[in-house]
Amino acid sequence: MANSRAVSSSRVIARHLVVTPASGGQTSPVAAAPRAVKVRAPAKVNLSLRVVGRREDGYHLLESLIVPVTLYDDLVLLRRSRGDIVCRVHDAPEVPAGPENLVVRAAQAVFEELGCRRGLEIDLYKRIPAGAGLGGGSSDAAAVLRGLPPMLGRRINRRRLLEMAAELGADVPFFVGGTPALVRGIGERLSPISGFPRLALVIAVPKARVETRWAFAHAVPRLTSEKRGNSRAMRSPLAPAQIVAGLHNDLEAGVSAEVEDVRRLGLELRRFGALGTVMSGSGSAVVGVFESLRRARDVARRFSSPDVAWAAYVLRRSPTPIWF
Repeated sequence: MANSRAVSSSRVIARHLVVTPASGGQTSPVAAAPRAVKVRAPAKVNLSLRVVGRREDGYHLLESLIVPVTLYDDLVLLRRSRGDIVCRVHDAPEVPAGPENLVVRAAQAVFEELGCRRGLEIDLYKRIPAGAGLGGGSSDAAAVLRGLPPMLGRRINRRRLLEMAAELGADVPFFVGGTPALVRGIGERLSPISGFPRLALVIAVPKARVETRWAFAHAVPRLTSEKRGNSRAMRSPLAPAQIVAGLHNDLEAGVSAEVEDVRRLGLELRRFGALGTVMSGSGSAVVGVFESLRRARDVARRFSSPDVAWAAYVLRRSPTPIWF
């Protein structure tokens, strides 16, 4: 599902940022450092999400069954002689390309961890919508964490890479792991699930978008023990019927009460034959599970502007970066 349009035909935003490296961590050399890498960054879907508590610093503690899916952003990283980071964002003028973008922060973190000064160009081709609960920005950051160290002739061990990911954002460790997983805490505790069914999905996104802090502020006060799901029950091995029966998001009732489009998309997906539906993350994307990918594709084509929809399936592992 890569964006195949040439750079010249895309809307591009470019910013420059000087990188100041610091001392490194636990790394190892790579035999031959490639000059460039292409990484596919998949979206994620929360098939279940339960709010289980709140820390003193205000972060909510979660249990969530999260899966990567075949809706992608694409990134191309290219080494450059100058010691700065240039980020160009294509096809998403609303997404910043400066230091506030997680891909730039991820690149900074890698340079600082390895203690080296290298220039970098990042071309980010956006397809995953922002503000939809699909984790596009976090996935893009994880793609940089995975793809950049070998370009610099080094490797960062997995434990340290996950620590770096957690410092960037709650969903970034999941994308570094790259497999379906039961995620706990604020996203830093991963229990991978093997042999996950390749569920066929329709991911529907309305024009309305939801900000994560707003979703928690409006939805969590509405929760009662009777309304809450049980993400821990969804462990491997999982059958499709078990997954459908466990579809739940503690935030959905509160968000859909304020954002009518979320409730409407769920109703439409069920009317089109979804076996079950659930809001992903803090919204506004709503996901329907279907009996086959063919049926999912037929349903996705029924949605029209301002809504957008994709047919997708669950990945058992994120795509491997391609170095060249």
